[in-house]
Amino acid sequence: MKKLNEITQGKIVEIIDFADNASKCSSARFGLTKGQIVCCKAKIGPVIISKNHQKIAIGEQLSKKIMVKEV
Repeated sequence: MKKLNEITQGKIVEIIDFADNASKCSSARFGLTKGQIVCCKAKIGPVIISKNHQKIAIGEQLSKKIMVKEV
């Protein structure tokens, strides 16, 4: 299990868990929940992910609190 900010560009991952309730709530605002499959598109400070044909920029601090595994 890795943190979202540790994933390299182009990798497809599944969201496994969140570090705390605050990060879980913040992620839910973007539609990110446990079990979601996302693709890392870029890392330019924030992590840019793609989900359901939508690109989302996840800030560096939040991306450190999202646990993922490669699929």
